[in-house]
Amino acid sequence: MKVMTVNGPIDPSELGITMTHEHTISDLRHWGYDGVLDDIPLAIEELLAYKKVGGASIVDVTNACMGRDAKSLREISKATDLHIITATGYYTEPYYPLEVYELGTNALADVMIKELTVGIDNTDIKAGIIGEIGTIRDYIKPAEERVFRAAARAHLQTTVPITTHTYLDQLVHDQLDILQEEGVDLTKVIIGHLGDKRDIEFLLSVAKRGPFVQIDHVGLEDRQRDHARSLLVKQLLEAGHLNQVLISMDVCFKSRLHWFGGTGYDHLITSFLPQLKQQGISDSNIQTMLVDNPAQAIGF
Repeated sequence: MKVMTVNGPIDPSELGITMTHEHTISDLRHWGYDGVLDDIPLAIEELLAYKKVGGASIVDVTNACMGRDAKSLREISKATDLHIITATGYYTEPYYPLEVYELGTNALADVMIKELTVGIDNTDIKAGIIGEIGTIRDYIKPAEERVFRAAARAHLQTTVPITTHTYLDQLVHDQLDILQEEGVDLTKVIIGHLGDKRDIEFLLSVAKRGPFVQIDHVGLEDRQRDHARSLLVKQLLEAGHLNQVLISMDVCFKSRLHWFGGTGYDHLITSFLPQLKQQGISDSNIQTMLVDNPAQAIGF
């Protein structure tokens, strides 16, 4: 088993503390100026704060239609000595490039496979995860379904894991159904953006199907208080799903960086981990969620 970083493959045991759903260089201008992260020196500064408190790795799930810059990620990785994993795939329909509508499912899969096995944008930098592929609300659009099926086929050809984007717990089982129809082992899937609602029964219904359950909006307290997220983590562990829980922050706005008055990437370690401990979660279980589970989730 290996993990593919922007500097090449490493053994999963080398990852250390890993946040599995982040953005360091990205362009989500759909959200305005706040949604553009394009300052490499600032990214280095912010990530060094994460490293200083024990962070070792970041999965940057920014794909091409979200402003991915693989060369910049390699530069940031070397400057910070952090392992950075970059992604391939297509985000959600508002961000799709024309090729999603022009290419068939297998051709879209081939685009992903090339970025996973050959390199991104005529470089030797390979993607190490498929994602974040997503849906928004109400129903899965035909183009989104095509992307999910293409991602599944790319996974089956390469064994590289899939990570998804969801919105307020909507369409999660629909995502899993499509991937399962294509033959994907759901234990190779990470379901993202869970934990923004208090519905533990829903989270348990997802966990029972086998994917990694990712609580990845830590610090976004306008959606859910971190205290409530820590309680959800506790409840997942009490239900026997320790080995499926991943925790991250999904930093994708300037306003979440220290420089702009936000909590920074280090917030998970400095603020959220103490809340987990207050819930009675042991250091050993925290180690499992931040070190062991990421290694299992993104290794292939």
